[in-house]
Amino acid sequence: MKTFKQFQEGLLTKALIGGALATPFVMSQIQKRFNPVGNQRKKTQDKKATEYEKKTGTSKEDGYFR
Repeated sequence: MKTFKQFQEGLLTKALIGGALATPFVMSQIQKRFNPVGNQRKKTQDKKATEYEKKTGTSKEDGYFR
C-alpha cells in the first residue's frame, strides 16, 4: 500500500507530464486566437479587395476571389 507522500508524488509526476504534453497544443491555440498581425493583415486585404471590386466593377461571380 502506498503512503500519502508516495501518492502525492505520483500525482505530481502525472500532472507535470500531462502539462508538458499539453503545452504545445495550448500555445498553438493561443496563437490562432490572438494574432494581431494576422488580423490586421486580413482587414487590410479585405479593404484592398473591396476597393478593387468597386473600381473595376468585378465580383466573386466574375472570377475575382478574395
